[in-house]
Amino acid sequence: MKNLEAFIEGFKQQSTSAIELQLHEMENAFALVCFGSLMGMPSPPSYLGMALLPYLEHEIKVMIFKSERLDDKIAEFFDLSDI
Repeated sequence: MKNLEAFIEGFKQQSTSAIELQLHEMENAFALVCFGSLMGMPSPPSYLGMALLPYLEHEIKVMIFKSERLDDKIAEFFDLSDI
């Protein structure tokens, strides 16, 4: 009986991990749709973006955190090569 419970628990953990990964990817896609204009992609109408803004609080915090830790490698390259 204990082996069966461990077997079922293993399936639960795998399923939970898969769902969490899918949720993470869907959040990334959602943020890309809403902030795609930063990368040259067409953006949704501004009123739609404003309506979705409260749902993007976590994504905005993550983007700010990541952008603070990034270096501009292309600018460094051009700076070193005097272009």
